[in-house]
Amino acid sequence: MSKNTHLEHLEDSILIDGTAGAKDAFIFLDDLARSFTGNTTNSFTITTKWDGAPAIFCGLYPGTKKFFVGTKSVFNKDAKINFTNADIDRNHGHAAGLVKKLKDALKYLPKLGIKGVAQGDLLFTDDKGTEMIDGVSNITFKPNTITYSVAKGDALYDKVNEAKIGVVFHTFYEGRSIELMNAKFGFDVSKLKEHKDILVLSAETGELGSDTLLTQGEKKTLIGLKQKSTRLVNSASPFLDIVSKQIEANDQLTVGPKLKVFFNKYIRDQIAVPAGNLFVKQFTDYFEGELGKAVAKLKTPKAKAAKLQKMYDGLDLIEDNKASLASCVDLYKIIQNSKSVFIKKLEKGERFGTYLRTEDGLEMTSPEGYVIIRDGSHARKLVERARFSAANFKKDTLPTKKWVEGDGK
Repeated sequence: MSKNTHLEHLEDSILIDGTAGAKDAFIFLDDLARSFTGNTTNSFTITTKWDGAPAIFCGLYPGTKKFFVGTKSVFNKDAKINFTNADIDRNHGHAAGLVKKLKDALKYLPKLGIKGVAQGDLLFTDDKGTEMIDGVSNITFKPNTITYSVAKGDALYDKVNEAKIGVVFHTFYEGRSIELMNAKFGFDVSKLKEHKDILVLSAETGELGSDTLLTQGEKKTLIGLKQKSTRLVNSASPFLDIVSKQIEANDQLTVGPKLKVFFNKYIRDQIAVPAGNLFVKQFTDYFEGELGKAVAKLKTPKAKAAKLQKMYDGLDLIEDNKASLASCVDLYKIIQNSKSVFIKKLEKGERFGTYLRTEDGLEMTSPEGYVIIRDGSHARKLVERARFSAANFKKDTLPTKKWVEGDGK
């Protein structure tokens, strides 16, 4: 079964799929470049990545035609499918806030007439508020980290105000059973019935305005980055293909998985990824340290020897591929820098206000990011990871959404 429970970042394509992933990342970037130069014959779709929660699955359960709701746990081995409020209490009773959200979804979402199964994110139920922003009354809601707002006078204001529940759908499923369902990225909300109790938003971005098209300077920058990438792909390819196989094998004591974690560590710590040669040195120290910790936890000489061999094999792989790893890092940064050009353009077309709550009140921020979808089945995230990571780790002055902890359980 193909399911959409996790999307990878565009730059991580080179780690997950090796050389093929690198080429694929630049196909995505080429598609974006054509679109942002006014080419209207696109083979892809761009959707806004809403910071909603919890993730919601709903629709007609295959084989029964009975309406159900659930979280990502609908795909668990012991799947948690909810047809009734009693099912919700039994499956999710450990998370009272999540129970309330799912019961509201079960009450209202059948009115949409969903055919098949939809996946999306809840935006609000009874937790909307009204606030003054820049002297204008706004309806606000905060499903997760970002607070969204819609100003009085906007065409959506009254609809948001009247709605009992808000949801954004982004994936559609078809199949004879839950196990055999296949995901198709993108969701045509125009096929749903309208109801005053429900605000349904499309995740698809609107048409690009003239102010979002690439300038000559931006085109020149992107061309230069792509020219550099060709040489880097050739240099990095042998190492990338080893890394991707190790990540697929999911042996956490090999270089591949540790490398992916190490890239994320820079982002989590809000530190820019350094140049290739410095990165190689820092990663070597990190890898040796992490495997050293794993060895220290073991008691028997045999077990210690096995882990030590893993460490020596990994260190040899890094040493033998220093130049390729450095090229991999520089390629990773080129993809990051290229996608940032398009993210800034897309942010200009957003309709909803986006804010973070701080001790000083609402602080303007950007949307979580975007998803680029090709052929309905292949998708990658476009997210300014350092910025959104900072938002996620930032202390919030309001109580946390405890019910989010129950998502997927």
